[in-house]
Amino acid sequence: MKPVKIFKVSLNMVKHNKLRSWLTIIGVVIGIASVMTVVTMGDYFHDQVTKTLEQLETDTISIYAYTSHGFFYEEEVGIQDSDLQVENEYIEDTDSDFEGKLTKKDIYTLKKIPEIEYIDVVVENYAMMDTGFSQMDVRLKGVDPGVWGELNAEKIAEGRSLIAEDRNAIVITHSLANEEFKDRKIRVNQMVLLNNKSYRVAGILEEQEGGLFGGWGDGTIIYIPYEEVYRVDSESTGYKKEKDVYDSIEVTLYEGYDERTVIDKMDQELQLARRVDEDSKDFDIYANLDGIENANKIITGLTAFLSLIAGISLLVGSVGIANSMFTSVLEKTKEIGIMKAIGARNKEIMMIFLFNAALIGLVGGIIGIAIGTVVVQLIVFGISMYMEIPFEFTLSLKATIVATFVSIIVGLIAGYMPAKNASKLNPVDALRYE
Repeated sequence: MKPVKIFKVSLNMVKHNKLRSWLTIIGVVIGIASVMTVVTMGDYFHDQVTKTLEQLETDTISIYAYTSHGFFYEEEVGIQDSDLQVENEYIEDTDSDFEGKLTKKDIYTLKKIPEIEYIDVVVENYAMMDTGFSQMDVRLKGVDPGVWGELNAEKIAEGRSLIAEDRNAIVITHSLANEEFKDRKIRVNQMVLLNNKSYRVAGILEEQEGGLFGGWGDGTIIYIPYEEVYRVDSESTGYKKEKDVYDSIEVTLYEGYDERTVIDKMDQELQLARRVDEDSKDFDIYANLDGIENANKIITGLTAFLSLIAGISLLVGSVGIANSMFTSVLEKTKEIGIMKAIGARNKEIMMIFLFNAALIGLVGGIIGIAIGTVVVQLIVFGISMYMEIPFEFTLSLKATIVATFVSIIVGLIAGYMPAKNASKLNPVDALRYE
């Protein structure tokens, strides 16, 4: 019997038992649609996490110093005078020159590591910004103007980045330039006051697309040469930054070097320079790659768990296919006997029922993929509306391919035993079957 003939016989079996076939198909549809939805949403969240964390300058390695009480951010010294006094006393009583501080000595240490291409320092504080028509508190992020343009992952929309010669120049976020002051926008080359000191807006950053988990860079942030931050007294805290002490140091590597290997080298060199060991270490090195990997591990694990649950419905669907095939074998017993009597071989009988099962699985898979895709778009659209982010059509090619193959394989596996039983029927017994 030719394959085309086998296929036609299998197709006729599906057509002649429409109700049972569709009830069986529905079980496969539910399973495939569930798996399709879970896997596609897992990929969607994976992409959103990656997009968000990549905005944190994924290629940048950051170094933070901390005291025995944890990370030390000077701009976060308490607003209350009493808190400020206690913190200042703690700083003055510190025995080590390095505890809770990053200094020029750390820069010199890092410059000795040949794999490092750029080194930037970050000094943060707060200031009162006066545009001439309004005032507001802003966050100052002091950077090395000579290298910040090379490390900065955010693109300049208007004007230019900071350059080494800049002193009284600043770069502001898109949000601060266009949204914070309602109808009044800040333009390139406009003069503004930061705690009564005059600065010129050299550039405005590109608007962040953000993502499901928000962007990084928008808000009331001003990038300014770090030396200027030391000259700005924060009206919010009344605290002035300590000269030549940095909140963090950021570095990038030359291409071709393994990030983890270089991080280990940086860790060893800084420990030697700061005269600390693993137990007394007063700094930490953070790479955004770690954040992406950790977040993706969580999402992958959760997706696998939910896929396992969704797979249970596929198992139920496969049981339905097996039950349908066993019933078909019983109904077609006489026909099987006739086909064998006129020369049909066991293999051909088996292929007829396997094709029947595969057809049911494939039809259920195609419908399940379609329904799963629609459900995913509805979920993503709902998230986009709620989070106020652009809607993106989401379709996982991996999930589509896997779902198609799984639907066929489920049909074949579920139909194997009934098909095998049908192929082994004795023609005489089959013809006598009532």
